[in-house]
Amino acid sequence: MDIIRQLELEQMNAVLTKRGVPEFSPGDTVKVMVRVVELSEPDPKDKKKKAAAARSQAERLQAYEGVVIARSGAGLNENFTVRKISYGEGVERVFPVYSPIIAEIEVIRRGKVRRAKLYYLRGRRGKAARIVERTDVRARRLNAAWKGFKKPKGDADDLLLIKGITPDMFGRLKQINCIKFDQIANFSDEDIANVDDTLNLMGRIEKDDWVGQAQRIIAEASAAEIPADA
Repeated sequence: MDIIRQLELEQMNAVLTKRGVPEFSPGDTVKVMVRVVELSEPDPKDKKKKAAAARSQAERLQAYEGVVIARSGAGLNENFTVRKISYGEGVERVFPVYSPIIAEIEVIRRGKVRRAKLYYLRGRRGKAARIVERTDVRARRLNAAWKGFKKPKGDADDLLLIKGITPDMFGRLKQINCIKFDQIANFSDEDIANVDDTLNLMGRIEKDDWVGQAQRIIAEASAAEIPADA
C-alpha cells in the first residue's frame, strides 16, 4: 500500500469514528445535516469587555434534504450531488462523503431508478420529476436495518467514564439512544455487533472492554450507596 492510500484510509477512518455513512445511491432521498459556524460580532459600546474585537463562534446544524442525482469518485474523494426544489427553483449541492462538516446522513426514502446519473431531473417539474419508491427485497432489508435502542427513561449517564468513549463518540451513542451504563453492561453479542456495525467502531467495544468497565462502574456506585455497618 502506497503512502497516499494509507493517509487517505486514516482520514476516512477518522471521519467514520465520528459518524457513519449509510448505504445510499442515486434516486434516494437523503437528509444531510451540515455543520454551520456563525460568527457573532461583539458590541463595541460595551466597555466592560476589553476583548471587544474578538468574535465568538456558534455552531449549529442545518438540514439539507433532497434527491441524490449523482455519486462519483472513490475513497476519500468520493462525493454525491443532492438536488432539491426551493421556492420553485432547483438547487443542487455537492457533498464529499467524508467531509468533516457533515454531522449525519439520513436516508429518508429509497428511489427506483435505472440510471447512475439523474441529470435529466433538471429539466423536469412537478409530477414529471417524481421518482417511484423502491420496494424490492434489498430496499426492505436496508429499511429494516437496525437503527438503535428504545430510548430509556431518565437523564444520560456520564459515559465518558468508560475508557475509549470520547465526547464525539458519546454524541454518536446518543443518536442510537445508548446513554446508560446499564445498557452497555447488559450488551448481548447481537447488541455489540449492531452498535459496532452502525457506528463503525471496528471492534472497539470488545478491545476496550466497555461491558466490563460499565459493570465495574455500576458495582462501585452500588457499593458507595450501601451504608457502612456501625
